[in-house]
Amino acid sequence: MTVTGHPGPEAGSASLTVGQVAAAAGVTANAVRFYERYGVITAHRNSGNARRFTVDAICRIRLALAAQRVGLTLKESADILAGIPPLSRDLGQWLAAGEELVRAGRARVDQLQATVNELATMDFLQDTRPHR
Repeated sequence: MTVTGHPGPEAGSASLTVGQVAAAAGVTANAVRFYERYGVITAHRNSGNARRFTVDAICRIRLALAAQRVGLTLKESADILAGIPPLSRDLGQWLAAGEELVRAGRARVDQLQATVNELATMDFLQDTRPHR
């Protein structure tokens, strides 16, 4: 989500361009815009109406990328990261968000493992209903 109008105090530190965030996070500029659209990161507009991001956008994107690899959605990542204000130096908040992403990722892996185990037994192919 891009904030326009009268930005908050963190906007003064929102100095990274889309391209800079993309390069540092290892994604394309389009991916940066995608993460913004889904609320993983937030931009402010400068006087020329160009998007500017705080440096923590890079960490947010990297965390969301890692979470995606275990099957978490961008919404799930955005919801978890939403509790961390821009430019937060509170390591506890970042650690808590990381731990929540790990918990959610492990839950997803457990779901996938249960599905794989079901497939491996092929029990689901047996018709347990009585025949008439």
